[in-house]
Amino acid sequence: MLKVPTKKYANSSFIILEIGDSFLLQKRDQKNIIWYPAMLGLFGGKIEKKENEYQAIKRELTEETNISLKSFYFLNNFQVKKGNKFYTRYVFYKRLKKLPNYFKVNEGRGFMLVKKEKIYSLKKNIVPTDYISLSNYLRLKYDYYLL
Repeated sequence: MLKVPTKKYANSSFIILEIGDSFLLQKRDQKNIIWYPAMLGLFGGKIEKKENEYQAIKRELTEETNISLKSFYFLNNFQVKKGNKFYTRYVFYKRLKKLPNYFKVNEGRGFMLVKKEKIYSLKKNIVPTDYISLSNYLRLKYDYYLL
């Protein structure tokens, strides 16, 4: 079980976007009010009231990147613990041939496209739960292990 930072936490949805032979990662803002500032992470965020995990990832992805997906796939979910509470993190994935022309990062400091062979070398720079999600995806989809 991962222990989470002391900042406010909620159930959340995130998506692994595979663009060609690379993975799209967000360069997180360098603000101390957010979790893991200045690190690389997946796009996504909090599930709002009256929203399910699928609606949340569609909304978050559109807000953060202008990308509106009609379909995507569920990878897994896992729980993280804060105090006596457990929160669920839902992970989805989608493969695209290329970034859409209308793609634009609206949150964070930008983005990075990372080939699977480079993910391990960036481990210390990737949000821990996102690194775990990428690792699971690579193992299940490609039988590729991040060692």
